[in-house]
Amino acid sequence: MRRRVTDDADTRLYLSRFLRATDKSDLPTHSVPLLLYISAQPDGRAPYSKALLELDLNRGQLERAIAALIDAKLIVRADSHDDARRVDLQITRTGEDVIGNLNDRAEGKKNMSSKRT
Repeated sequence: MRRRVTDDADTRLYLSRFLRATDKSDLPTHSVPLLLYISAQPDGRAPYSKALLELDLNRGQLERAIAALIDAKLIVRADSHDDARRVDLQITRTGEDVIGNLNDRAEGKKNMSSKRT
């Protein structure tokens, strides 16, 4: 298999388009990293405490981001499967659709989600 020379350039272009699409969306800018972080988890769930550390946010910043995403119905708070004392943040179907839409825009595809019934 031949390695593509343009991988880094393609990645930069994709990221640039993704961030532009994010700016054009109705998402609060400060909430986007949290939504991306949760959506990148294998099961679409992230422990609150892990998100706090990984995103290098203070509790106030994280709570504002969570509130904005919950209001937009993109994530929910859920009881942890592993520890009843812990709270997880879980992406919703709507949140997955938003991430998919942003990915499509970043890849230059037409918005297919509006054609769904």
